[in-house]
Amino acid sequence: MSLLKDAVSAMKEVILLSDKVERVGKELTDVSGELRNHGDRLIRLETLVEVAKARNANNRIEDKN
Repeated sequence: MSLLKDAVSAMKEVILLSDKVERVGKELTDVSGELRNHGDRLIRLETLVEVAKARNANNRIEDKN
């Protein structure tokens, strides 16, 4: 009877572990999507900074003339 109890206990642990792995995988997918979203936003911010720098440099050149 002890062998059967150990086998059932091991099966329960495998099922629980499988469930945890599935949940972690889903969370990782969600985090990955958020990270891509942050990357896109960072690119837009960098572009705005570059445009502002270019405009500022052009304004300085025009002011000197």
